Amino acid sequence: MLIEKQLNKLNEKFYKYVCAIEESLQKKELTDEFFLIDLKEFDNEIIKVLALSHPQGEFLRQTIAFLKITSFLYKIKKAVKSFIKKYKFKNDKIDALYQNALSSITTLKLAIKSENIEDAYSTIISYEKIADEIYKDLVKDIKKIDDIDEILKTLNIAKKLERITDSVKTIAKYLLFAKEGLDI
Repeated sequence: MLIEKQLNKLNEKFYKYVCAIEESLQKKELTDEFFLIDLKEFDNEIIKVLALSHPQGEFLRQTIAFLKITSFLYKIKKAVKSFIKKYKFKNDKIDALYQNALSSITTLKLAIKSENIEDAYSTIISYEKIADEIYKDLVKDIKKIDDIDEILKTLNIAKKLERITDSVKTIAKYLLFAKEGLDI
């Protein structure tokens, strides 16, 4: 069926983008594949599928999920780029947020490939809760620092990493919606 082929192509591109983001975050450098992520084009491809294929039921859910996911993938891409360019200092809580963000993206990537989003979703929710706790602890710790520039820089980086796990959770929720039609 034509719609299934189109959705498979979208899923492959989505997977490729998540892999590129994960690789850049892992290496802490912006890779060539990272710069090849074109979310505007991805968005246009999704709209073409909607406009030209007249998808029904589960296909429509999957197409809409991709459409909703694009903005969150953009946020993740932007946060990864900012983290890589700005993080040049040592902080245990930032490092913990980084590991947590990387783990959530890796879990998402594995779920996309295996098409087993149900199990991954609960793991991703756990990562998101851990990120929230680490961020709260960091905010408590940072109150003891006198240098306002250091405070702002640390909070900025920490918030970006914490938002990565938030966005991964939202993407996983949309993938679950696409597969099972549950409320979002």
